[in-house]
Amino acid sequence: MNNPMNPRPTNGNWQATLPAEWTIPYVDDSGREQQIPLRDHPSLQHYKTKDEAVKALVHAQRMLGKTPEGYVRVPSKDDNPEDRDAFFASLGRPNRPDEYALPEIDLPDGYEVQEALLEQFQVTAFQLGLTAEQVAGLYQWFLPVVLETHDGMEKEKRQLRDNELASLRSVHRGDTPRRLDEALRTAEAIGGNELLRALDETGAGDRAPVIAAFAKKAPLVLESGMRGSGDGWGEELSREKLREMMQDPRYHDPIKRDPKYVEKVRKGFETLYPGDYVPGSRL
Repeated sequence: MNNPMNPRPTNGNWQATLPAEWTIPYVDDSGREQQIPLRDHPSLQHYKTKDEAVKALVHAQRMLGKTPEGYVRVPSKDDNPEDRDAFFASLGRPNRPDEYALPEIDLPDGYEVQEALLEQFQVTAFQLGLTAEQVAGLYQWFLPVVLETHDGMEKEKRQLRDNELASLRSVHRGDTPRRLDEALRTAEAIGGNELLRALDETGAGDRAPVIAAFAKKAPLVLESGMRGSGDGWGEELSREKLREMMQDPRYHDPIKRDPKYVEKVRKGFETLYPGDYVPGSRL
């Protein structure tokens, strides 16, 4: 152990001349912080003499609060718009959003990018201050990713639809097409086009339990309205019957047209398809 009255030999190392009681916090390679003598701090090894270290300290003190050479402050949203535009233009941003040149990308058949989406993409990039090169690179990467994701989702939907249809076929066998038709007509009769759109948009219309539920309701919704004594029907009403009646000259021939007969056909549609009815739309 060194005697305080006899400091350890310096061997030309000026750091060793610093008092041992001068300590400083130091974080080692393991991330642990500890107090070490200042003379043992690794940063002092960059200076050959004590004079160099002192000069570096004075220079660092002078630089505090000053803007380093080459430093450019990024404008904030609260700055003058003209200053922001000048800054982004200096980096390579076009003068207007529509001046971004988007690269040509070969799209699969049946795909096209909506103009409104492209315009919004350019406007957003302009607001963010992106350069022309950045926007081109981002677009060239992003669009194929979107297409791949969309194709994957469509593939999953088709697979789900096929699985659900296979489930129905395993139960109804050759009667499956009729059950599908009954389910569709029942859903339309109950909720009209709005319900059909909801079933399509949510994918519920492709699920076997939903189809089976509507098909089970078909006798109540469709067949219960096929015997219309109150509407002047003395025979069973069906879609095929209505088709046959529309071929009658009393319905389609302007010269032989019979208003009472036409009205009977119209009421037949209303009975068979209650709700949102458009003449001739369901044949």
